[in-house]
This record gives sequence, structure tokens and C-alpha cells, in this order.
Amino acid sequence: MKIGIFETEHFEGAYPVIKLFDTPDNEIHIYTDPPTHKRFADLFGTAASRFQWVVLRKGISRLSFFWQFYRHAQKLQPDILYINTISSNHILFALVIRLLRSSRIVITVHDINCLFHSTSSWNIRKMVHHIGKRLLIRWVKEFNVVSDTMVPYLAQQSGGHTHIHNVPGAVFDGLQHAATNTRYIHLVVPGTIDKKRRDYTQLWTLVQEAERKQFPLHLTILGGYSDEYGKNIIKEADHFPTYYTRIQFYNTRVVHQEEFDRQLNEAHFIFIPSVVNTAICHDIPEVYGLTKSSGNIFDVIKHAKPFIIPQTLQVPASLTTSSITYQEVTEIIPFLQTLQQEPARYEALQQQALNNSKEYTIEKVRSRNPTLFALPS
Repeated sequence: MKIGIFETEHFEGAYPVIKLFDTPDNEIHIYTDPPTHKRFADLFGTAASRFQWVVLRKGISRLSFFWQFYRHAQKLQPDILYINTISSNHILFALVIRLLRSSRIVITVHDINCLFHSTSSWNIRKMVHHIGKRLLIRWVKEFNVVSDTMVPYLAQQSGGHTHIHNVPGAVFDGLQHAATNTRYIHLVVPGTIDKKRRDYTQLWTLVQEAERKQFPLHLTILGGYSDEYGKNIIKEADHFPTYYTRIQFYNTRVVHQEEFDRQLNEAHFIFIPSVVNTAICHDIPEVYGLTKSSGNIFDVIKHAKPFIIPQTLQVPASLTTSSITYQEVTEIIPFLQTLQQEPARYEALQQQALNNSKEYTIEKVRSRNPTLFALPS
């Protein structure tokens, strides 16, 4: 089959989609832009040459950008066009989809309420966004969500008139780098610094508790900044008074993939101080775990790590046995102290994380989505 995959934002989320479609019977064409193409090249390395890259020119008008996309897709006539992220230009995506009548279209919905709870407005820009979303809902018959916890809600919102796939934001390659150093406990908070996604004030409370209990904690803020808020978090980390705690951070916009993976491989836990009730898209309320999913959950899967989350965050049932939940962030340090005193308990958590990630191998994800991924004969 000829497969077209569009992604200009969530390169790390499109990576498993490409891997899942990568079978001898498939010819894969990836539509992207120059910055995202560079990130894909970092992820795939020499394996990038296995695919056809359609790098759409930026710095031109939106209409010209989408005209490039449409003309190539029209010529290719893909059996499946998989659009992995739509965060803007909804009406232009909808028009491209409408014109490609012969292709099967699948769209990943990252923010369910953003798509289905859009409202009209006298503001021209907002009105165009709203019309585009309404057209996507009307014309697209197959949606994907990256977490199985989102499937029931999307089915309810779509009225049961669409087919819903569950292709996760990561697949597991079978490798786990076990954390063995017990002189300190290493927690990593991955992702670009964003106050609408993660509550960074919890980090300072955690560090203060570690200092109070004289606990050797290594905390890594594994993400760059995108705005003044991110820069201020980095400044705060740089000047935070510590003796027992090491705070590591990156004063940059982007953390290189090799370093990102290295830190996660060396971590004892992935710490996800999620802002469970948030509003990212046009101030439309979303609930992590119900209407959208944290990308950090896929770092958990990819690296087979135990993780620490707020008690209110819904995660796939297949991962709960390697998760540690908290009501108050101050509960975390006493738990980590126990693990340091009883290393066998952490080893058991590590093994459970490995077992859980094995549910997300390429073969198992394909088998759970048989109508999307034709299994190789």
C-alpha cells in the first residue's frame, strides 16, 4: 500500500506511526517541514533513507503550503493518508481531505474538546477555525487517539459514527536501561517547559522536602524553554538553594535527542507533575487522561521506566502497576527513602515497568489495530 503521513509538530509521536506502517508491502511518504524533518533525521538516523520525505517549503503563504501538500498527495493517491497533528489551519486540512476523495483518511485527535467543543465567534479568525473543525468532524470517518483512556470519551463525542483507532505515541523496542546507582534517586521531568502541561511549582516543593529530610535527590528538568515562563523556571532552578539535591536543567530551546534519551535511560523514575485540568487550545477545558494524553506517558513506554503521577491522572490500565501516585507532592520523598533502604523494591518496580512496556511492541500494537495495519503475510 501507499501510505502518506503528515506531521510538522509532534515528530516524536509520528515516529511510532511510521514504524508501525513500515512493512515490506508499504511505500511510505512523509509530509513535513524543514525543522521537523531535522528532528526526524535525529530520531531515525541512517534508517531515514527507507522512506520518501516530502519536505514542504515554509516561508510562503499558508495556501501555497497546503497547495504543495495537496498536489503531491493527489499525484501519489495514497491508500491511507494519516494526518498525525492538526493544531491550526483546520479549514485548509478539511479542503485537502475533501479533494482527496479516493484516499482513506485517518486523523489523530490530540485534544478532543478542542475539536468537538469549538464554538462560533464574530471574530473572523475564530470563526474560520470553528468552520474548519465542523468540516473535519463531518468529512473524516476515522480518528485515532494515542491513549486507550480517551477512546470512550471520543466515541461519545463523535456519536458513534466514526471508527476509532488507538495507536499509542510510542512503541517499545525491547531495550531497558536499568538504573543501578542507589547513592541518589534520579527523577526526570521530560518535555518543553510549559505551565499548562506541568506544574513546576511542585518541583520546588519536592526539592525543599528532600533538603528537609537530607535526602540525596537528583532532579533533571529535561526540556528547553519556549517563552519567558520557561526562561524563568530555568533561572529559578539555577538559583534554588540546595545541599543534598542536584538540580539539572538545560538553558536552551531544544534538548538534543541523544541527550534526551540518555537522561531518560539513566533515570530511576519519570516524574509527571501534570496539570490534570488544563486549557491549551483557545481556552477550551481539557482533562489529561480523558480528553487528551500527556506525551510523558510515551516516554514511560519507550524507556520502560517506573513513573510518578498525581492521583487524579488517568493512565492506561496496562501501565498502572509501574506507576506511583500521590495526593501531595510531599509524599514522594518518604517513598523514595524506603526504596533507597530496600533496593529490591525498586528492582521489582523496574521489572514491572519492563513487563508493561512489552505490551507496546510493534507486533502487539499492530495486532490491536488490525483494520489499520495490515499484518505482513
